[in-house]
Amino acid sequence: MTTPHAIADDRSAHELVGHFHVERTAGFLPPLHFTKRVGANRRGVTAVLGLPLFPFHVERTAETPRAYVLRYVALPVRDELVLTPDGWNGRGLLFGLEFCRFRLIPNA
Repeated sequence: MTTPHAIADDRSAHELVGHFHVERTAGFLPPLHFTKRVGANRRGVTAVLGLPLFPFHVERTAETPRAYVLRYVALPVRDELVLTPDGWNGRGLLFGLEFCRFRLIPNA
């Protein structure tokens, strides 16, 4: 269960705002160039090969500090992100079932 909050209210959220390369660490994720852009307005988009295709909303989870959910518009997919000492680690879920794990690498 998640509760939407303004991500500007949380220090870890400041680190989530930006443009990231998606690096697959496990599971199914096509070998394409995926990126995510996250804005301070709690909205973002996942791009494939530079094309912004999958918009999402950012929600902070109530259960875990420094954790967020990216809920995709019109797709049965969500990404769960946790800020670790190594950066943002995530897992993709389709209909609630995990299909991949990934890391977000900030673009310079």
